[in-house]
Amino acid sequence: MVQLCCLFRATIAFFAVFILAASITVNPAQARADSRVLKADAFILSLINDIRITVEAATETNDERKAAINAVVDTYFDVDGITRFSAGRYWRAASDEQRVHYARQFRNVLVNTASRQFDQIKGLTFIPTISKVRGDKLILVGGIIQDGTGALPDVEIFWRVSAIAGQPMRVIDVEIENISMLKTQRDENEAIIRRGGGSFDALLQSLDERLAAMAKQ
Repeated sequence: MVQLCCLFRATIAFFAVFILAASITVNPAQARADSRVLKADAFILSLINDIRITVEAATETNDERKAAINAVVDTYFDVDGITRFSAGRYWRAASDEQRVHYARQFRNVLVNTASRQFDQIKGLTFIPTISKVRGDKLILVGGIIQDGTGALPDVEIFWRVSAIAGQPMRVIDVEIENISMLKTQRDENEAIIRRGGGSFDALLQSLDERLAAMAKQ
């Protein structure tokens, strides 16, 4: 588990999970009776398949790959909800200008990180296990991630899928070994703001610096 944790720490925690899905091969899931669960299972498998298509498109330029990643993000993730939650309690106090800046850079870090890491995590297998209904609005799609090389231990994963009647399904979080990646990201962001004296600009500066470092690599 140490090696996997190192991988997550190498990128922003929530982003790392998105990257992890990029090269996963899917094994057939067992049949499930609940129609909403079946729909959520199919939704996650479609997400993984779409990301794999991007990974395997070796002829794509970097800009084309980023465009494909953006399309996947818009199709499968609750971007607005994730953005607000990841900023924690400081989101309400942020100005409109700060919110726009954060949302833009938050997404830029996601897309740039995913684009750089896609080719580094091949050979993983996602084996669906059990999915769980949580009330009327949430479904947890579970599975095990296995490394075909045996270098990494098996890891349990749950995709938290918003399943509100009349609205399209969207991923709102991912749990790795019962740890919420989005909550982890929120805690990290709030810690940055606290170290900056409670200023939201401290978080914006951190994101700006991260993107600047990426541009130099």
